[in-house]
Amino acid sequence: MKMPKIFENTKLRRGGASALLALLAIAAAVLLNLAASLLDSRFGLSFDLSRNKMFSITEQTVKTVKALSQPVEIYALASQGSEDLSITQMLENYRRLNPDLIKVSSVDPVANPAFATQFGGVNLSQNSLVVTNPDRSKVRLINYTEMFEIAYDQTTYQSYPRAFIGEQKLTNALLFVTAETVTNAYFLSGHRETDLAALSHLTPYLEAENLQVSSLLGTELSKLTKDDILFVVDPQADLSEGEQEAIKAFLEDDGRMLYLAEPGTPELPYFESLLDLYNVKFNHDIAVETDANRYYNNPTQLVPNIGSHQSAVGVKQNNQIVLLPSGASFSQGVVQSKKFAVEATLTTSAGAYGKTNLEATSIEKEEGDLSGPLDLSLVIREVDEDGNDSGTKIVLVGSMSFVGLTSFGNIDFFMGSVKWLMGQSDTVTIIGKSMVGNTLRFTSATQIYVLAALVILVVPLLVLCFGTILWMRRRHL
Repeated sequence: MKMPKIFENTKLRRGGASALLALLAIAAAVLLNLAASLLDSRFGLSFDLSRNKMFSITEQTVKTVKALSQPVEIYALASQGSEDLSITQMLENYRRLNPDLIKVSSVDPVANPAFATQFGGVNLSQNSLVVTNPDRSKVRLINYTEMFEIAYDQTTYQSYPRAFIGEQKLTNALLFVTAETVTNAYFLSGHRETDLAALSHLTPYLEAENLQVSSLLGTELSKLTKDDILFVVDPQADLSEGEQEAIKAFLEDDGRMLYLAEPGTPELPYFESLLDLYNVKFNHDIAVETDANRYYNNPTQLVPNIGSHQSAVGVKQNNQIVLLPSGASFSQGVVQSKKFAVEATLTTSAGAYGKTNLEATSIEKEEGDLSGPLDLSLVIREVDEDGNDSGTKIVLVGSMSFVGLTSFGNIDFFMGSVKWLMGQSDTVTIIGKSMVGNTLRFTSATQIYVLAALVILVVPLLVLCFGTILWMRRRHL
């Protein structure tokens, strides 16, 4: 049977084949999208290809959510069409991990304005969250603005969201509403310590770990129980003999203490006698670093090496550094008790030294100064026959000012120490997901000219040349 002449046209046949291939490619793309959507909705199979994993949750959260033993209700306050995609996906990730215990509901705050007020959330904005247990005896409110770490641009004088910390807030809220007990975090006062008001920025972090934060006078030390944590922050006056005996008894009864001191902290015999119990000495020096990779701006602003102890492992896993605006060191005795283990968590380089004369006019090393490496932070722990934690726990840091820096890994190091004191096995802190895009920076005008030539001239010319060659080869087909 003779084919119509229209099908004998070579160009028409080739064009028809190309059109058919294009239609098949479009159909395949549609089917793949439908299959991906089905796998996500039916089996929860999806991949987060965003640069900062904005739509995924960390391993710490996965462990926490799967370990829940009590039901949790999460209410997302958002009108239809105004939902924040990152929050919606985050909530879905949580629900999928433990659908039997986590219930996620959406509430329109415009249609139901009184809903949030029953939880005390009067000024909650769109996309805020309410986390509670079924009987609503415990509630944690997370305002939408609290889910972002805000930075300030000094060139434009405007603020902008630097990181999304919604996962951190939500995971802490889950721990709070499901916690069976609350531990007291007592900040010792009455000895000219840095008071709790000056450290108020730490309170939300501590409360997120279900700690009840308050001040404690030396006359109230009898309130301490082995379930509490005592914070001593840069005291300038010594304990009384009775206060020293009370803290000693607390520590001997499996107590937990975090002690922060500064290079300028005076000699305090009763305070330091507590360290003598564990064969540790506070050196009253100021550490000076000689390794340029281990300090920031000047040799007394330290970027110490981070040890492998459990309290510090989270900072290392998150690839963070700890910055000490200044630091003093501790010395360990030559003979250590078999009942207690002492381990350094922050250390200087071997080339560092500790200046013992704080009134010296020169920063250079002098006779009598301590040679490095210096121990800037120690953990002291009571151990059993197998070397496991079995009672008393103490964290010593030769810097108080480091907790005032909320950038770097300072707060994560502080909270890792607190979590270890609390007996938590996972001390890794959930860090925010950066919302700042990577920018291309040039260090010279030559780089700008070369890139401009490549983009404006070279690449278009190459495309034109290849196109011309291809056209010339095919024009006679």
